[in-house]
Amino acid sequence: MNEVDTLDGATDSAWATFRSLLADGLASLESGDTLLISCPETPSDSAPPCVQFHGWDADVVRCEVLADPYLAPHRAWTPAGAALLTELGFRAPPESAGAAPEDRSVPVNWFLDLPRRYADRAADAAVRVLRDGWQVLHPSFLTVTGPADAAVCGIGGTVASNAPDAPPVPAFDPFVAVRTADGAGRRAMVEATLRHLLGFLPEPDEDGDYPFRLGPAWLYLCPTEDAPFVQILAPVAAGVEDTRHAAAVVADVNRRWPHVKLVLDEDRVVATIDITVVPFVPQHVLDMLAVMEKFVAEAADGVVAAVGARPYLDGTGAVTADRDLRLPQLPESLCRVAEAVWERGADVTVADVIALCGPDRARIADLLALARGCETASLTRTVRDDERVAAAAGLDARVWRVTATLLTAAHRRLVADERDGSSTVQLDLFGGVDPSGGVGDTLFD
Repeated sequence: MNEVDTLDGATDSAWATFRSLLADGLASLESGDTLLISCPETPSDSAPPCVQFHGWDADVVRCEVLADPYLAPHRAWTPAGAALLTELGFRAPPESAGAAPEDRSVPVNWFLDLPRRYADRAADAAVRVLRDGWQVLHPSFLTVTGPADAAVCGIGGTVASNAPDAPPVPAFDPFVAVRTADGAGRRAMVEATLRHLLGFLPEPDEDGDYPFRLGPAWLYLCPTEDAPFVQILAPVAAGVEDTRHAAAVVADVNRRWPHVKLVLDEDRVVATIDITVVPFVPQHVLDMLAVMEKFVAEAADGVVAAVGARPYLDGTGAVTADRDLRLPQLPESLCRVAEAVWERGADVTVADVIALCGPDRARIADLLALARGCETASLTRTVRDDERVAAAAGLDARVWRVTATLLTAAHRRLVADERDGSSTVQLDLFGGVDPSGGVGDTLFD
């Protein structure tokens, strides 16, 4: 987490420096001079996306952003992008602009005219377009062409010249095909794709695969080191006893879901999707993740029931088939309570919790603290931009909230039992329990 924060801080600092240098360059731009800032170009671009500044006269600087006729189709301004330009003060080119292209006073692109004393505002608008509109990750990916004094300022990562130079690193675009040279390149693209989808990079497991939750599904995205493909895994069922019957169920499901392949491995069933990444197109991976999410939501429970097994993973993402193969981060008794809440909801009773955790007040108090921490961690993920990730985190938070409430009631039950059968029920920090076994009021209600 500290590394991510450091990287984000360094990137923000680089953009702030870029904006400051750009403002200085614009303030000194002479009448008739032009400063061009170009984004990384892809093979499908008819022209590289760019922001251009022109010293219109002694007092005015014009900032222009390419309009749709000069952009590749995948770069066309969306309603959200057009709203961003309008918010920044840009005006769309007049419809008659194409009638007199030789007249430079008639703009053919989105344009913003500002007095030279507002160079800071023009620089800020350009940064917003580059960073938020065209998703340039870092100013070092930009190429600057313009007057010598502006180039010497060090704006951007590359100053255009006649000397050969390495091609700029392209900004992440899920629709652009990228040819990777080896396993390290494929892993880098997998990580970039997950950051684009989730807003963060999940911690890889011991096999180097990336586990994460998408909607109702626990998925694994698995890059390969020695083959040009990546694999999506969705653990489905464990504890299969009748493998012959399970094989028939798997074959039937595979016929009905042509893009998903169910695999019966000893007593387990796993859903897989293999994606060829020559070249690597992130959108292909995103599309197949959506297919797997849909499969888990619509078919996984039916598969578990049909093969007479139990879910491969519990509600917390922990393996149920063989817990010795994975060291749980949470105590097994707490995972069992949370799993029971996932499966049975309000049907879980205080007696069930005590049976799962044992009649130890101190132990249950420790589990309660862990459950509260899990709820807080889940709530922090509900602010993700991706609606599916936020929705899944919300479900997790509700499960942990119910789990904590049950542990609170169990603790109070044990306290009451230690009072030699006293029927007096008092409010305390751990809440009360009504005679029916439900959760009563607490000092926090």
